[in-house]
Amino acid sequence: MTHVIVFNLTLLLTCAIAFYAGGAPERWTALVFILGAAATFAAPFSDALRPFGRLEPMLLLVDVAMLGGLVGIALRADRYWPLYVSALHFLAIAIHGVKAIQPTLVPWMYAGASGKIAYPMLLLLAVGAVRHRRRVARFGSDPDWSPLP
Repeated sequence: MTHVIVFNLTLLLTCAIAFYAGGAPERWTALVFILGAAATFAAPFSDALRPFGRLEPMLLLVDVAMLGGLVGIALRADRYWPLYVSALHFLAIAIHGVKAIQPTLVPWMYAGASGKIAYPMLLLLAVGAVRHRRRVARFGSDPDWSPLP
């Protein structure tokens, strides 16, 4: 249970940094992370007695929805880091695929791999927000979104 508390504190701190120091892409990404964490918390496990014992379809659905939001941000943002966040989140979805193909994958491996990938994503968000703040201080502005073609 300690790991859940540590993750939630890290998530809240990172998202607070993004809302305070970041531009629109950082804020939207923080919102996607918060909504995804809340939906993950609310999602029922397919087997409450053995969580992560088999593919968790509700968690997969949450991850796919988050990927859609992250890719949408990455396509429009005038930044590179959202591309990396989207790629890392795609790896989280691939872990669900591994569990579907190999049902004997031990539950702690499935849960750990899909949960631990979020930490580099949060780090990228925090670094992106701080770098945005520095660019604004240095140049006076920092465009949030790429112009539509």
